[in-house]
Amino acid sequence: MRTYLDCIPCLLRQTLEASRMATRDETKQEIVLRRVLSKLRKTPFTKTPPEIADGIHYLIRTVTKNPDPYKKVKEKYNRIALAMYPSLKRKVAHSRNRLLTATRLAIAGNIIDFGPGVKFDIEKTVREVLVQDFAINNFDRFKRRLDESSNIIYVADNAGEIVFDRILLEELEDKKITFVVKGGPVLNDATIEDARSVGIDKIAKIARVSNGAPGTGPKRNSKRFINWLKNADVVISKGQGNYEALSEVNANIFFLLKIKCPVIARDLGAKIGDIVIK
Repeated sequence: MRTYLDCIPCLLRQTLEASRMATRDETKQEIVLRRVLSKLRKTPFTKTPPEIADGIHYLIRTVTKNPDPYKKVKEKYNRIALAMYPSLKRKVAHSRNRLLTATRLAIAGNIIDFGPGVKFDIEKTVREVLVQDFAINNFDRFKRRLDESSNIIYVADNAGEIVFDRILLEELEDKKITFVVKGGPVLNDATIEDARSVGIDKIAKIARVSNGAPGTGPKRNSKRFINWLKNADVVISKGQGNYEALSEVNANIFFLLKIKCPVIARDLGAKIGDIVIK
């Protein structure tokens, strides 16, 4: 998905929020903001929003000398989600359709997102998403593809959310699963450390994709990464950022997300708050 005009103020808001999380030094915060403003002036809107955001957050980490501004936030929401894990498992066990319930819970977990700047209530979101109608509902096709597949790539989104992903992964435990996380810190996106801390390594192979810094894995728009996707029987892509990055990739991708942004809503022909399997 290309970058829209409405993405620019959102990226600037992210810049300021992340800078303030990274350092209390207002001089450094100002340096970051001015450098990002300069960078945005020269950035073509043909790039996807995640491509631009990765560069911005790399700049923030470099200027502030803080390698992971969201580290405490990620740890907090991993703990919160792990505390919910037993009750989430019971919801799946007591449901009429285990896979559908696990998929709904994975989508509910997508509310744990510090990119859009939206306040959230995880438990309320779980209750709502378990009964909410889908704005785009390709679940039957999703189930058929999973039934026919043995090799699955699961492109993860955020820390905390990955506990909800684990619920869905455990319904697919007879499959070969590669769980893709960010190669290094950016926003509250899940890293290898986050995935291991919530037990993903027990049920899937963990791979990484670049967060814009050297040596953090292949970029999402690289031939290498796209070939990974094309060689999989099915790809499960979580969240808005991965939709922005991968929506035009020609592979067997199912996008699972909760819409939290007007640009994504417009692109999908849906509304903020809607849930999607596309």
